[in-house]
Amino acid sequence: MKNNKDILFKSKVSNWIAGLYWAILIFLGVIFIGVPFLSPMTFFEKSIFVITFFIIFLIIGFILFKAYRLQFVISNKSLIISGLLKNHEILFSDINEIKKVPIPFGFRLFGASFLGGKYYFPGIGNTWVVMSNFDDGVLITTKLKKNYVITPRNPTNFIRFIKEEIR
Repeated sequence: MKNNKDILFKSKVSNWIAGLYWAILIFLGVIFIGVPFLSPMTFFEKSIFVITFFIIFLIIGFILFKAYRLQFVISNKSLIISGLLKNHEILFSDINEIKKVPIPFGFRLFGASFLGGKYYFPGIGNTWVVMSNFDDGVLITTKLKKNYVITPRNPTNFIRFIKEEIR
């Protein structure tokens, strides 16, 4: 690449993950509307219920919104991973290895449901995960002993672009 244009790789959102979040939103919407009208509660109880469910509804909506906006940007000197709550920037000079891997089974240490967070993967160690599907992902290992598993839409092309930049 070696020019001033950034290359954007979007993440394909799994139908299973998106369907789960849409189902949760619909369920919350039904409860949000139905319970205050059908149950005998005082105005104060209804207010607390509505406020609580509205906040939960907004959080789930935010997660779903961010799932569709996950992206990986290859710039001149770094890879920028836009995650759910924060962005990660990996300098090309820090990348030790990049390869295509199946999404491994791991234990979540911290994170937001299926979209990512910090995981422990046997054989890999602690890893930041930013994913929106369960297809093959990309494992990036840095010289600083940090690992990232991401799911760009076209992993093979993504790896090819990164390897061109590392050379």
